[in-house]
Amino acid sequence: MPFPQDPLFLAEAAEEPATLRTRARRVRPPRPTTKGRPRPAIGPDEFVTDARPPTRDDDPELWTVRDALMELDPDGVRTGYAIREALDQIYDGQRTGRWDYTQLLKTEKTHMGTLVEIWLQREFCFEDGIDLDYLIAGADVDCKWSLNLYEWEIPIEMYRYGPKIALVVWGNDYTAHWAAGLIRISEEVLREKGKQRDGKRKLNNRGRDRILWLHREAELVKNTLLHIRNPAKRDSIVYADAGQTAVNNLFRELTGELVNRATVLTAAQQVDSAKRVRDARKHLRPDGIVIFGHYNPHPRMAAELHLPTPTLGRFVSTRVAPWRTGDPEPHTEIQGSRWRRARSSDPVTPAPLLPRQSREQS
Repeated sequence: MPFPQDPLFLAEAAEEPATLRTRARRVRPPRPTTKGRPRPAIGPDEFVTDARPPTRDDDPELWTVRDALMELDPDGVRTGYAIREALDQIYDGQRTGRWDYTQLLKTEKTHMGTLVEIWLQREFCFEDGIDLDYLIAGADVDCKWSLNLYEWEIPIEMYRYGPKIALVVWGNDYTAHWAAGLIRISEEVLREKGKQRDGKRKLNNRGRDRILWLHREAELVKNTLLHIRNPAKRDSIVYADAGQTAVNNLFRELTGELVNRATVLTAAQQVDSAKRVRDARKHLRPDGIVIFGHYNPHPRMAAELHLPTPTLGRFVSTRVAPWRTGDPEPHTEIQGSRWRRARSSDPVTPAPLLPRQSREQS
């Protein structure tokens, strides 16, 4: 038998193809619990002290950073997108089937803040900071994330050599809200030192009131599976025996609701998850259900039916019925015929074939 370090042995071994899994195993994640969830909140509290955010004259540099961020994201859509992407990445639903924070491993939870920092930098192309995370409008800025409002952990380097600027970001998947603001970190805004070996500290009440908020009660794109109120409906999706069955059930059970790509990936748990949506259209046609995507003319058709309009990477399904003169409901034209959203009393009529989508956006 050749010695493992023999060049001939190594060459022969290299020629043998690696054994790869030919079919992904469907994962059944643990059921979520209420223990370990972040505290419910929708945004910052009212002032509790006489402290207030600094004015432009008080802290011109902080306001310069504020102006730069508001110019990049005046309505908060881009920041909300980054938070949503970070949350979906940590759930990793396509591989794990998870959709709830309490399903995460302890080690994964510690990386959540890092992912938010990374996604914000990807979205806004911030330069790396000199000593901190980002360089924004020429100022060194550190990004701090917390699932519990006001629970940001501030390291000693934020104030040891002078007060630094922190971009504090909070988000709650359960209430579907987030907030972001800026604060100059100093001893005045921090709680007394505790027993933590790393020396991290949290904001005191005056610190909370010193935050210059960019976005206070912004809505987070909903985690579809998390917000299904009927457990039986959710189980029919996440614990289905096959990926295609899960996706079919997703669009059958959640008609009229926007479904994002991450939800489809979590339900399908397959490499070709996008194809599951195309196949679901075929499987649900006999039930009278159509699935609109985000390419034209689907968003227009959805809007004409008074459905939520699918944006990039999102879908909406509904059961339809033929529209007839005198029907009070809004309607849309599909393949030369007029259709409306079906009433619960309508008999099931096979749905029309939707036109192919064009990548040209309206």
